[in-house]
Amino acid sequence: MHRIFVVGVLAAVIAVAACSTSNAEQTSTTALVVVTSTTQDPPTTTSETETTTTVQQPSTTTLPISELKLTLTEVGSGFDHPVLLVADPGGGADLVVEQPGRIVRADAAEHVVVLDIASDVRFGGEQGLLGLAFHPGFDANRLAYVNYTDNRGRTVIEEFQVRDGVFDIESRLVILRIGQPAGNHNGGMIAFGPEEYLWIGMGDGGASNDRFGHGQDPHTLLGSMVRISVPGDGPDRYAIPPDNPFADGVGGAREVYAIGLRNPWRFSFDLDKVWIADVGQERIEEVNVVPAASAGLNFGWPIMEGSECFRSSGCDASGLTLPVTQYRRDQGCSITGGHVYRGDLIPELDGHYFFADFCSGTLWSYAPEGSMIDWTESTGALRAPSAFGIGGDGELYVVSHRGSIFRIERSA
Repeated sequence: MHRIFVVGVLAAVIAVAACSTSNAEQTSTTALVVVTSTTQDPPTTTSETETTTTVQQPSTTTLPISELKLTLTEVGSGFDHPVLLVADPGGGADLVVEQPGRIVRADAAEHVVVLDIASDVRFGGEQGLLGLAFHPGFDANRLAYVNYTDNRGRTVIEEFQVRDGVFDIESRLVILRIGQPAGNHNGGMIAFGPEEYLWIGMGDGGASNDRFGHGQDPHTLLGSMVRISVPGDGPDRYAIPPDNPFADGVGGAREVYAIGLRNPWRFSFDLDKVWIADVGQERIEEVNVVPAASAGLNFGWPIMEGSECFRSSGCDASGLTLPVTQYRRDQGCSITGGHVYRGDLIPELDGHYFFADFCSGTLWSYAPEGSMIDWTESTGALRAPSAFGIGGDGELYVVSHRGSIFRIERSA
């Protein structure tokens, strides 16, 4: 039987942060579910053996969550340090981002390379090709955007045209370069939000203890959620959404949408909300969920780590947005954020947000009513889960950094 944790609700009604350097003013009420549990993102590992399976058909009946069991069905293997699965908007096989610098199709028979920029990518530790997003507003010559670490250690956001399912290398255009003072906490996720703006999750610049002071500095793109409009008009490579909190250039960088993040390795959108899994330092891994339209939020790092003061026991948490759920280090060491389930195979889980821990392999879901469910007893521990993805079939997949892709299904 899987474990369901329901813990007390922490309601925090908060005003302007006295200890924050952000100009954002936000009132927030946060329900916190807590599960007891120098952070790393995916290390270099080896690949798995391939197996093939048949998609399980949806059940005609539903079960109470307490009786439901899940299984992880391997649907692909042999990938080279995969870090993301993205559905092809053109209807082809799902695409898998490989950290050394390639994007391949997740075909059962072979992995067709549709983009290879490995010569331009610094690969190792938390660096590499880390993100992929397709512009939702383009159909003919689709625009795709990637996030990678270049050979100088910088985060690069680059645009490609995709023709007949293949990325046109001649069309590549650098949209944004962001300097990185260290090789870790690079973030890596990019995704389009409800208003078709491109969001970029940026870590605090690396090392430890927010050494470079970026977490509470709205003038840097590090330690923040960056939000831009692409493609740009004329010679401009991107534009600033008018509702960004510093769109006028006063009080912070125009691209910054929210601050106070340590390393948002993976985030995702569901309806009008954004779910951000922020990797902790030494005590707490956290999940934040807020309306995507909430500009100017401050997620607290390094004033807070999760729901607790980080540098002192008496910190001022007013004005900060606290996580909706979290777990401690005895349950893992690096959170891998996922997606809200909206598939057809398991209707009981509609609205559940799935996430995992890279080190322990524990698989959880956060239910709409606020409980946090550990599914690992039925699924077994995941092998280095580096990402989740929604496939072209609308189902939820887990990416193992060791080389395999798994679909989450109902256990027979």
